[in-house]
Amino acid sequence: MHKMTNFEYAFMVSELSPLILGRHFDRIRKIGEGIYRMKIGSTEILCECGVRIHSTKYIEKTELTDKFVEKISKELDNAKLLSIEQINNDRILCFNFTKGQLIFEMFGEGNVILVRDGNTVCAQKYESWSDRAIRVGESYSPPKNIPSNKLEFSDRYIIVSLMKIPLGKDYCLEALARSKIDEKTPGTSLSGNQILALEQALDQIRSNPKPYGFYSNGKMCDFGLSSMKKYSEQKDFPSLSEVADEYYMHLEKSNPVLDKLIQRLEKQKERLAALLEEEREYKQKGDHIYEHFQEVESLLNDARTGKIENIKINKKDRSIELEL
Repeated sequence: MHKMTNFEYAFMVSELSPLILGRHFDRIRKIGEGIYRMKIGSTEILCECGVRIHSTKYIEKTELTDKFVEKISKELDNAKLLSIEQINNDRILCFNFTKGQLIFEMFGEGNVILVRDGNTVCAQKYESWSDRAIRVGESYSPPKNIPSNKLEFSDRYIIVSLMKIPLGKDYCLEALARSKIDEKTPGTSLSGNQILALEQALDQIRSNPKPYGFYSNGKMCDFGLSSMKKYSEQKDFPSLSEVADEYYMHLEKSNPVLDKLIQRLEKQKERLAALLEEEREYKQKGDHIYEHFQEVESLLNDARTGKIENIKINKKDRSIELEL
């Protein structure tokens, strides 16, 4: 299932703003676990926590409710929408009303938080981390790790480096495909021409976003804001909301338990890839030390016998720092 990216949420802000700015909060409904439909003016906006936010034309009747929905309905009753913004270029959208801010944190499993005067009034769920907390009465702050568009190249696979920019994996893979660069190429091995081609491909994707639906055997299988080389069948749409609405509406309902297992497997695959990359780096370092073993052994012996000064020994970390 497609989970919307930083890039797509930024586009959604620009798409929704002309439709609903200056309009008033009408109501919010619970559609399912972590799924809400909010009406601002005449526009219905669907939020599935951690997955998507977009306007929708599919109005599903529901009798579901909870304390969170009731609290939001009471606190934002007839509040005027002043602005919509993306926070820190991240998967966080903020709807600024005259009576408070409704903040959608769309990373992980997602969350929805009502904030007034900088403090949390209520939330879909309450959480805490080492550097921040979502609790009633507590000052709200977004995650401190702010995504950056700056490209940083390392010995790791180039796709690992690209995943740090606020774009999304599919767009990064598309940029690599356009640049004819294998995703497992170490970043530091790229030539100047390859780096230039990659930067141009990324700029093309970011500067010319256009909604597309992608199809397989006549059935929509994905969507995005750029044409994709990996899909042979595609169709452009008037808006991101329309293509997202069609995609999610006709998405086959899956087993929630199976979905969680698949998500866990994907995270384990990502972790395994990172560990394999670390193993490769450590092996390179180990091979380098082995090639110069006699020199290293000689330096250590000199350090033990006091022939070399300016040496720091950390027994706790089992490391030494030698100034030559």
